[in-house]
Amino acid sequence: MMNISSFHTHTWLCKHASGKPEDYVAQAALDGCSALGISDHCPYPDPTWSGSRMELSQLPEYLNLVTAAQEKASFPLFWGFECEWHPAYESWYRDFLRAEMGAEYLVYGSHWVEENGEFWYIPEYPGAQRLIRYTEMTVRGIQSGLYDFIAHPDIFLAGYPKLTDTIRSACRDIIYAAVDANLPMEINGLGLTRTPLIGDSGPRAPYPVREFWEMAADAGATIICNSDAHRPEDVLTLAHGARAFAKEIGVSVQDPAEVLPFVRASDKTEIS
Repeated sequence: MMNISSFHTHTWLCKHASGKPEDYVAQAALDGCSALGISDHCPYPDPTWSGSRMELSQLPEYLNLVTAAQEKASFPLFWGFECEWHPAYESWYRDFLRAEMGAEYLVYGSHWVEENGEFWYIPEYPGAQRLIRYTEMTVRGIQSGLYDFIAHPDIFLAGYPKLTDTIRSACRDIIYAAVDANLPMEINGLGLTRTPLIGDSGPRAPYPVREFWEMAADAGATIICNSDAHRPEDVLTLAHGARAFAKEIGVSVQDPAEVLPFVRASDKTEIS
């Protein structure tokens, strides 16, 4: 099996994953890794999304763990954060996480939609009006210029099994925003392991969704594959699964290590 890269990796600090960065590095070395990115859910200066990300007080520990893992890695190891989008946190992402903390990259994971000051997890709380707000919010996040790629841009389809014209329109809005922003889009390997649901043509994974990615390919999107590993044993296997999915549906993908600018601009060991 060929060496591959993945830039979507979590740790125990996010409260819904296991393992330290060095555990993922050790497994990746066994599996054949060309480059790896650790990108746990970022902390915030308030309790927002506190149940699924590290606490601000744990940020120094995260940095120490990543640094220790970099010393052990036999391949280029990068670190950053997976972040939501909300204008209230724009400076937090740009000025604190990137500039002050030195994050090498930020991943855009659009999971939530704001409604009356509350955040709702879109796959579990779908609805016509929420879809409109979610799409608008996701597009604004893409257009912010803060992120290096968008993770699982079709995750919202986990809440919308049947693709109506309205839902297809939402897909197009997100896809074309990413194309216009030259923002790579991720086929997410973790979604393929989720419990199937019944779509238009029978059972399908909640995400990735074939029709979405066919639309993305037709639009000329830059498409990459990542694992979204929440366990060390999944660090690269899920990325292989994402690549297999892309091959099965006839969608061409690129190695994230070859298209992500922060990797190409790095002075770390040359990627093999």
